[in-house]
Amino acid sequence: MLQLPPLLAFVGPSYALGTNKTASIFGTTAALFRYARHGSVRWRQVALVGPVAFLGSLAGSLGYLELVKRHAHAVEPAFAVVFLVLAVDQVRRTLRPPAPRATPATPRVGVGLAFAAGIALYDGAIGPGTGIFLFWAFTTWFALSPLEATGTTKAVNVLTNAGSLVAFVTQGAVLWPVALPMAAANLAGGLLGARSAIRHGVRLIRLVTAVACAGAAVYLLVRGLAPR
Repeated sequence: MLQLPPLLAFVGPSYALGTNKTASIFGTTAALFRYARHGSVRWRQVALVGPVAFLGSLAGSLGYLELVKRHAHAVEPAFAVVFLVLAVDQVRRTLRPPAPRATPATPRVGVGLAFAAGIALYDGAIGPGTGIFLFWAFTTWFALSPLEATGTTKAVNVLTNAGSLVAFVTQGAVLWPVALPMAAANLAGGLLGARSAIRHGVRLIRLVTAVACAGAAVYLLVRGLAPR
């Protein structure tokens, strides 16, 4: 969520998503190992949702690349709207965090798979906030505890990133000189963790995310209105 806004603003829509996915999969995989070591991943749910997530994300990224080819002028304003919505949502969650809800007594796997497919399409075509949406799906429709949902989300997110990367790498939509240093930083962050998140909690991360999203949205809107 933090990486994509500046990438989109400075390298453009043709390379932003592919470069972001290349970097993100390293950090997500490193985090997955940490959760797996603690037994916080429900592999049965991963095996069920994973193929749907992989194919959905692949389809979403292929659709995004086709949109960039046909309607490149509309991509940045669309992302600007998404970023503004995400910024408002992060501020809302920071100021009024939602009360924890009890998980349903009986999982509704069919509904959960439908939501997972939609989330995967979103991840392949847009991306920011996918982890939040997957966490909600696993706690709501698969009746996982918050800790299990977090670990399982990491595993499924690795698969959505992989599906998306198939599309972006084969179409030459990854800016490798930018992606590889970012991948190394993501790997280190996933392995070591962020001390600020541990000390100050999720509120700081949400506020930083809101500022990044809002700043990128304003930049994209101003650039879109400027004469070319």
